[in-house]
Amino acid sequence: MKNFTWFIPTMVMFGKGLVPKIGDRIAAVGAKKIMLIMGGQSAYKSGAYEQVSASLKKNGVEFIEVVGVKPNPRVELVREAIARLAVTPVDIIVPVGGGSVYDTAKAVAAGAKFSGDVWELIKGKSPITKTLPIMGVLTASATSSEMNNVAVISNHETEEKLSFTSPLLYPKLSIIDPELQYTLPERQMVAGGIDAMSHVMERYFEGDVPELLFEQYEVLLRSMLRCIPELRANPQNYDARAQYAWTSTLCHNGSLSCGLKTRGDFSSHRFGHALSLFYDTPHGDSLSIMMPAWIEYVSNFNPAPLERFSKNIMGLDELRSTFRSWGAPITLREINVPESDIEKISDNVAKSIPMGTLKVLEREDILEIVKLAW
Repeated sequence: MKNFTWFIPTMVMFGKGLVPKIGDRIAAVGAKKIMLIMGGQSAYKSGAYEQVSASLKKNGVEFIEVVGVKPNPRVELVREAIARLAVTPVDIIVPVGGGSVYDTAKAVAAGAKFSGDVWELIKGKSPITKTLPIMGVLTASATSSEMNNVAVISNHETEEKLSFTSPLLYPKLSIIDPELQYTLPERQMVAGGIDAMSHVMERYFEGDVPELLFEQYEVLLRSMLRCIPELRANPQNYDARAQYAWTSTLCHNGSLSCGLKTRGDFSSHRFGHALSLFYDTPHGDSLSIMMPAWIEYVSNFNPAPLERFSKNIMGLDELRSTFRSWGAPITLREINVPESDIEKISDNVAKSIPMGTLKVLEREDILEIVKLAW
């Protein structure tokens, strides 16, 4: 195992009936006014908004609202929220939603304390030196953004979807009540589960993995492979929903990189970002397509991880058929990507070259992987 330092300053409150405590926690740190950031209807449909707003009012905490975060969140809404904060300052940013909402909150929290355009922070042109604190309520599990220091934001003007990270982006508090996720559409639950699995597989196929970590990865993959069918059969199975939620959090909260030489390969995510950018493909769907194609290609150069995966989890053909049985796409054709776009996708992904650890990818490798996915 390689040396590592792991620090997570996030308090997680997990379980039924905990959302009304959000106001108590915010008031306890002396906050008087906060910004609520939400997506579309899920915060209302799940009951999260009603519980959060009532808790804030009970504790005398004023709030302003930013509504409309989309999957694959855009920098435009981030800029709008930052502009509002310049007029109406707040003490804390409170995301109520899934990973896209948390990612937006992180960008807003950093941009509110930066004198320039927030895209400079996202691109890494300027360091993140100060942020507003984040205390949130999770309504959709997938990305682990509720317990990590990573966010991903899209900029359609520059044709970029970029991840950025800082120790200052960890939420101070995340409340995870699995019951809030009862109302999620099945497709969203499936896509979120595949996203969580991909976070594990990006590390599984890193290329230099200690046995302890392999064993951790396999436990989490088996958990998700069990939970998704159980939730498809019964969306209100609390035990399955709770295990699905906590598995998702554990898949990308940083612990699975401890002992690796890198944080993981994450080439598949770069392919997925291109699909989300051009076609607004849900992140989980982009990964159900690109992760198997990437594994198939790179395993020609380093077969050992796939051999272990096939023995202990499932073969690559079975992985694809499993995704398809859940209703997820496994080819670009299924999301209506024309064959003529293969070059465009490859060019966008190639902005990150060289990339990869199991196999360092260049432009010609990227093109072959996209062809496999089509």
